[in-house]
Parts: sequence; C-alpha cells; structure tokens
Amino acid sequence: MEQTIWMLLAAGFAAVSAGLAVMLAHSCHRVRRCARRPDGRETYVEYAVPEYMAAAGFRLDQLPDSDTLTPTRYWLVDDNVAEVEYSVADSDDVTLRAAPSGTLTLPARYRDQDYESSNVYPVGDVDVTLSQSPGRESLFTWTQNGFDFAVFAAGAEMNLMGGISPEFIAGTSGTTMRR
Repeated sequence: MEQTIWMLLAAGFAAVSAGLAVMLAHSCHRVRRCARRPDGRETYVEYAVPEYMAAAGFRLDQLPDSDTLTPTRYWLVDDNVAEVEYSVADSDDVTLRAAPSGTLTLPARYRDQDYESSNVYPVGDVDVTLSQSPGRESLFTWTQNGFDFAVFAAGAEMNLMGGISPEFIAGTSGTTMRR
C-alpha cells in the first residue's frame, strides 16, 4: 500500500514537472511582457535572443555585432515587429526594426517626421532611403529578402547613419515561418 502511494506521488510529480517544462520551453525566450497601454501606444515584450517564431512567425537569423555595433536589448513590438537596441561605439545609440515585408511599423516620431533631407542610395544591390534632420531624428530603411528594415536614432551625429548603413544591410537577415 505504501509503495502504491509513493508510485502515485512520483507519477503526479512527473506529470507536473512535464507540464512545467512545456510551459518553460514555450516562454524560454520571453523575458518581460509589458501590458497594453490604454493610450494606444506600442506594447513591448523583451526577449533574451531575437527568436520571435512562436509569437510572430519569424526570427532574425543574422544581426550586426562588432566593435562598432553591439546589440543590447531585443524586443517584440505589438506582437509583430522585431526591435533591437544597439550601442554604437563613440556615438549615439540606434534602434533597428525588422518585420516581414509590408508589416513594418515605426514609432510616430520617425514615421510622421518632416525630415530636412531624404535621399536614396545603393548599398550593393539594395536601395537605401536615408532621411534626416541634422542634430535631430534620423532614419534609414531598406527591403531585402522578404523583410522590411529600419534603423533610427534621435539626435544622431551627421554621417552616422550613412556610415553604419552598410554594416546593417550586409549583416541583417530574417526567416519567416513556412506556411
């Protein structure tokens, strides 16, 4: 009788452990979730790595990571846009956003900005659009391999965005879930 009780307890413990392991595996990349804001602003979920496949159907396979550009935090914005914060050596910080083509959104301060200059230039076979207002907001965007990308910064130094764009374009890629 005592042996049966111990076996039932062990089986129950194993079932609970398996359930916890499944829950942990499902959320292992998720670090913190911010609740939806009542004012309609974007919601952010912080991740330990840029793996958003379970939540958004894509992941970032390759990101620049060098002495110049160092990723510091990974987010999923509104359940469908990846955001990576970067530290830039000897300069201002910048933010990368990526999403499958046609689904990229930008923060209002960059999307609705009336930039002083906007130019399109090639980096390899990719057309890059650089929009900036010296000493204020700067943004460059491009589309590559089924993804839209944007890098933006508040108060970026002149020439910073054009200088870092080749590293971002050559070093950033993503994969979507095959349907």
